[in-house]
Amino acid sequence: MELNKLAVDKETRQHYTLLNILAIIIITIALIILRILFTFFQEELSGIFFIDLLMKNRDLNFRTNYDLMQNGVFNYYEENPLINESAIYLYFWYFIFYPFYSIPFEVSIYIWDMLRFISMIYITINIYKIVQNRNDLLIFFVFSSIGYFADMYLNNTNWVIQLFLYESYIQLEKERKYLSGIFFALATFKVILIIMPIIYIINRKIKARDLIYYILPLILICIPYIIFPEYFLSMVSNWVQSGDTSHGLSLFSVVWRLIQPAHLMFISIIALIILMNIKNENLRNKLSFIIYTSVFIGWVLIWLIILGFAFFF
Repeated sequence: MELNKLAVDKETRQHYTLLNILAIIIITIALIILRILFTFFQEELSGIFFIDLLMKNRDLNFRTNYDLMQNGVFNYYEENPLINESAIYLYFWYFIFYPFYSIPFEVSIYIWDMLRFISMIYITINIYKIVQNRNDLLIFFVFSSIGYFADMYLNNTNWVIQLFLYESYIQLEKERKYLSGIFFALATFKVILIIMPIIYIINRKIKARDLIYYILPLILICIPYIIFPEYFLSMVSNWVQSGDTSHGLSLFSVVWRLIQPAHLMFISIIALIILMNIKNENLRNKLSFIIYTSVFIGWVLIWLIILGFAFFF
């Protein structure tokens, strides 16, 4: 079968790119306006059910990350006086986020928004460097735009992971495996991302011997856990506690942590890497349809469940 049948020509690519940029701009402006309105008219708007529902979790993850910094890096995993949440990211996230913690919350949150916006525009404009198939490109734009909305609403960290994974793959394509491994290691502050080298092997982008480029940076960045094993055990203890399903709706909370729509930002990159390396075009198109449909339906169902809990519980 002709592999280039669904290749995107320059004009179509530019059309998709502009549409996605427009969607990003609209999402960004709408959510920033919502935050500003609620900030300046909080008393007037408070009590309006729909507004309260929208603002209940607005910027929740950014505030959580901000408050978790209070303990400092040495006590990062200890009980925090400001918040009931426990730190679960690898320790070096503390240093990545520290510049935003060092300035007032009301300022840093907008800098975070700006960097997310710039990152998304940068990837949108340059994604054609690693994908030429129309369906794959559409899937990426739809997934990442949904993820962008959820990530900006919660003010989460998934855009950082998306950027690191994109750069990791770009460097791999350029045969700079050492740089690819460094960006991969940085993305693993969210531990689930350690699966990426396995995906590269399955897709035959690297060989087993190339794992050294990915394992070594990860080992080096985790040396503090080796020197201070109790530090590592504190982190693992927090993982266990965050997965404790013995209290009320905590099972729902755990599921939410795993499949929240904001994760679509980096899932979009992972799905793209998997799909674009399937040589059989017919199989790739069928698989892309299944992935796209399943995730979209799943995303809608998740939000219906969330809104159901918000309205009735």
